[in-house]
Amino acid sequence: MRTRCARSGWVVAVALTSACGGGGGGGSDSDGTSSTGAATTAATMTGPTSSSGATSEGDPPTTTVDPSTGTTQTSSTSTGDDTGTTGAPPTACADDCHYIRAGAKGSGADWDDALPELPDELARGHVYFVAAGTYPAYQFDDAESGDAVIRVLRAGADDHGTDVGWDPAFAAGEAVFGELRFASGRYEFDGRDATRVVGGFESTVVDIAAPAIRFLRSDVDGAFAERGGKHVGGACTAMSISGDDVVVAGNRIHDAADDGVVAAGLVNLSFTGNVVHALHGCGTDGDCGPCYNGHSDGLELFAVKDSEIVGNMIYDVASTAAVFFGNWADELGMGASEYCENLLLANNILYSPETGFVAYIEDAREVRVLNNVIWGLHQGAYGGLSIGVNVSGLDLYNNAILSINYTHIGGEYDPAEHRGDYNLFGYSLGQWQDGPHDLVAEDP
Repeated sequence: MRTRCARSGWVVAVALTSACGGGGGGGSDSDGTSSTGAATTAATMTGPTSSSGATSEGDPPTTTVDPSTGTTQTSSTSTGDDTGTTGAPPTACADDCHYIRAGAKGSGADWDDALPELPDELARGHVYFVAAGTYPAYQFDDAESGDAVIRVLRAGADDHGTDVGWDPAFAAGEAVFGELRFASGRYEFDGRDATRVVGGFESTVVDIAAPAIRFLRSDVDGAFAERGGKHVGGACTAMSISGDDVVVAGNRIHDAADDGVVAAGLVNLSFTGNVVHALHGCGTDGDCGPCYNGHSDGLELFAVKDSEIVGNMIYDVASTAAVFFGNWADELGMGASEYCENLLLANNILYSPETGFVAYIEDAREVRVLNNVIWGLHQGAYGGLSIGVNVSGLDLYNNAILSINYTHIGGEYDPAEHRGDYNLFGYSLGQWQDGPHDLVAEDP
């Protein structure tokens, strides 16, 4: 039975504001109910990579399990920012810390004797502190040595290694890099909210093509520029991820001609606490520029397994969707082996009124969608979540979703494989079977 939220004390874990929108027709892709909404807040949670499932029939999942450790975690105890540096003690240095300062001419032994930029070869197990200034593009390609990690840290007032030669001005302003590429594994790059990585024309700003990378708290700037309706400057893609066991947390990712983040062919990605926005939908389709097709997605996933997407905000996306599951495995890839599998999408705000649908789920197994806002512009049957073919093991609990559409990309509701409850919908197309505690809002 459908319950109207005006008569219920049911509480959703997100907040919405509403305004009137357009539409027209019946209960298919031309449904005429009018409602739009802007996501304003969302609960947050830890970063597990799989869910234990519902605690009982009709109840939402309340715990999650990290497959790498086997530990069970509760679902609302952190913000999703996995940096872990708040209140942390300063980095302890022996002979393993080096100092980088734009304009310097030294060896890197201290701040007086700093290197002008990251050296061509970095030492495994060492730390490289970076002061404010402008630095060139860099490829991280040092040979791995066991579990030894190379750390590149933005120097700050509270953590900058040695005090020899230190000037508080080194912590002021930004450290600005050109494009970064991780071609070998086991690096931590922590911008500490004072680092910007800027993309050149047709580039990928940050390319994570190796395992065990932690990329934290940086501004990933596609620097898109347009003149006369044409792409004349800035990156095609803000970030590409193809390495296993990668953590991307606490970053601002924006202003690319095409996609914000493309993740493909990997396992155990933790993508938490990031803001992705200002994607311009500019490419070969429409003759806007040289980037392939220009169908912008905030986060595009293909053959991604055992991973979490938690506590992010994705908005201001031109063209396709805030989140898009790649649907070309059967026609252009290796078939079902390249479907996405065992994914957690939790506590995200996906707000995309500029696109037809906010999110697409297709070619995916064991996907848990919990505590999210998925909201766009009500345009007939458009504006919410589109579910397509080859979707099994879908859990959809405690979300605020404008609407669910199966017919747009050929999907069909399967009660054995598509489970959900405690969701708030802006309106119903009659294509999702409401759970006993699902609510459909009154049309404002």
